[in-house]
Amino acid sequence: MKFLFALPMLALALAACNGAKKNAVTDEQFEKELQAKFINAKEGEVIELPEGTYHLSRSLILDGVRNVTIRGKGREKTILSFKNQKDGAEGIRATADGVVFEDFTILDAKGDCIKVQDANNVVFRRLKVGWTSLHDTKNGSYGTYPVGCNGVLIEDCEVFGSSDAGIYVGQSKNIIVRRNYVHDNVAGIEIENSTDADVYENTSTNNTGGMLVFDLPDLPVKNGARCRVYNNRFTNNNVRNFAVKGTTVAEIPAGTGVIIMATNDCEIFNNEIANNNSVSVAIVSYTSLNRPTKDTLYDPYSGGIYVHDNRITRGTGKPDNTVLFGKLFAALFGDKVPDILYDGEVNPAYRSSNGQVKNEYRICLRNNGNVTFCNMDLANKGKNKSYDVSKFDCALPALNPVKLNL
Repeated sequence: MKFLFALPMLALALAACNGAKKNAVTDEQFEKELQAKFINAKEGEVIELPEGTYHLSRSLILDGVRNVTIRGKGREKTILSFKNQKDGAEGIRATADGVVFEDFTILDAKGDCIKVQDANNVVFRRLKVGWTSLHDTKNGSYGTYPVGCNGVLIEDCEVFGSSDAGIYVGQSKNIIVRRNYVHDNVAGIEIENSTDADVYENTSTNNTGGMLVFDLPDLPVKNGARCRVYNNRFTNNNVRNFAVKGTTVAEIPAGTGVIIMATNDCEIFNNEIANNNSVSVAIVSYTSLNRPTKDTLYDPYSGGIYVHDNRITRGTGKPDNTVLFGKLFAALFGDKVPDILYDGEVNPAYRSSNGQVKNEYRICLRNNGNVTFCNMDLANKGKNKSYDVSKFDCALPALNPVKLNL
């Protein structure tokens, strides 16, 4: 009787082993079928990703097909892992108008996790995107990476582990980034060479820097403008900088709340900027990096920046003096870096005939609490640096909200 009882138990064990073998080949079959779905997608199609964890070896590519949705069963239920990726730089790459990514997780891509290039009306929604080995220079540069796009919505995502920026939007226009949780990246959120962006209700924490608004030279799209950053939490961004040496973000000191560099018409308001050890807000020009450029169409200066009504509290740790900006701050201030810094550099074109900065190009700081400030006067290597914030007590007209046709 014992032997007879053992037979069904043995059968169950064999079935379990067979099931394990089937699961072992599921990834290959799943990838083959999913690649076919991407290649053969039709306009308006929904590509459903089933529940489960799947390991993929090469990029998924969607090219030129409009209004395709890639939808999982939930970011804790549908997981695409590129840990052992062999082919392709991205996890998913799309050049397709109207593409929507929602409700799944994508991990450990060889390069960027999801890149969308030269597309209109792109949506990233309820995704989990990142690298499981945190703070590793070998991680890809960007988690969500729309570039050259018109109409971008990134909402309700978790993004982590990027060696450059977790949520990055570059050379794009008409952008909304909202309600995301961004952590353990070099830069939490970065808006670069882009126009008309709203960044709000995000939590950016435990990065090297919480929020960057940059314009860089030698790019096809130049001189971004009109970025509103409001109702966000930029807190405890004190992770050591693990970016690739030589990149711009490699110069961001651990302990940075917000940096605005070489951009125009940016409004930073109603944010909590707390417990960042190096600097809460810095407004600088590209010239502060001392990097030459031959881009004659590029404006390296910041103008029309309005920082107001933020809740700013400094961190209690020491500022980071291991990277360029950190070394610069340390040379001027030692361990007592002011909460808000301005490099003091002004494009001569921003001045009127009497030498005064035109109103639309002023740097305005108002109602940010009991904060310390310095105009660093970098053009003169800090010779005439000033701690008088009253000269910057002004207001600029509110920027218009971004509206998307999605």
